[in-house]
Amino acid sequence: MHQQNLFLGFLGLVGFLKKISTSIHSIPSFPYTPPMARAKIALLYVGGSIGMKMNRKTGRIEPIESLTEIHRFLPELQREVSLQFITLGNVGSSDITPDHWVEIAETIARIYDDYEGFVVVHGTNTMSYTACALSFALQGLSKPVILTGALLPINDMGSDGRTNLVYAIRAAQLDLAEVAVVLGPRVLRGCRAKKIDQSIDRTFDSPKFPSLAEFNIDVKLHPWRFVRRKRTLECRPEFDPNVVLLTLHPGLREEYFHAVLASNPHGIVLRTYGPGMLSEGVIPWLKEATAKGIPIVITSQLVRGTVDLHRYRKQLTLERIGVISGKNMTFECAIVKLMWALGQTKNHRRLQEIMEKSLVGELDE
Repeated sequence: MHQQNLFLGFLGLVGFLKKISTSIHSIPSFPYTPPMARAKIALLYVGGSIGMKMNRKTGRIEPIESLTEIHRFLPELQREVSLQFITLGNVGSSDITPDHWVEIAETIARIYDDYEGFVVVHGTNTMSYTACALSFALQGLSKPVILTGALLPINDMGSDGRTNLVYAIRAAQLDLAEVAVVLGPRVLRGCRAKKIDQSIDRTFDSPKFPSLAEFNIDVKLHPWRFVRRKRTLECRPEFDPNVVLLTLHPGLREEYFHAVLASNPHGIVLRTYGPGMLSEGVIPWLKEATAKGIPIVITSQLVRGTVDLHRYRKQLTLERIGVISGKNMTFECAIVKLMWALGQTKNHRRLQEIMEKSLVGELDE
């Protein structure tokens, strides 16, 4: 009897296993998806406060000895991305020149195919100029180039450097394909960004254009950004630095205008009042400058204003003598774009076409 029960139990077990086998074979199969590899991000170090540290003994701020010190403060990011550190120098923000823009652009172009995104660590004081320069020098981007920096050394207890680096590295992984500035949770278009405050709360802003993305509990990406898609990178980092910025103010003496022309500039950016207004006394000087073949770009001193050369009769005179409208470009962008445009052509008509056309989202057409 006991053996009979064992035999019946065995038959039951066999039937149960057959049912399991049948049900397993009926489960739909899915292709195996291997875990995604970490994104490769190149971090190009140019200089700025992120690359400084507080000497605990002397109380002075000194340059860090190597980028491994920055690496030390970001251990958790190594699980998220594969970072490659590249040192281009340790240049103070106020010492940046167009030669540095060329070096940054050419370095990115040389390693462009090896990385999914780029982070440029840079001093904040001239970051907006460099962001504009890279926007024009690196056209046809299919991946992001993010500029970031800090106001405090990275080893300072309250430093904004670590947070800014985290946001910048994450921005370099987004569906974004343009030059941007990231200090804090907002991603700003590089050719629209301005440093507005010596404060870690809101160091940069984009007064004339909304942010491209914001980091919060999740990431909000806006539809007006340039997105990743197949494009051919054009690296054209040619700049003519012989450009002068002149800001109008009541009482500006005529001698200063003539001194500017005597310096033989290749281009002049003029910051005017309101929508492009200026004194009647400036017009003869403008005619003299344009007669010498010097292009003059008119921008507005307004934070959110735009130049309109068709609104008043006096402004129509400016258009007739060949003055170029900077529209709603920031003055930083107008200076850099004029430098870049002069590096591409010396023909006035072609130069005006370049300056008054939106190439990388720097102005509203």
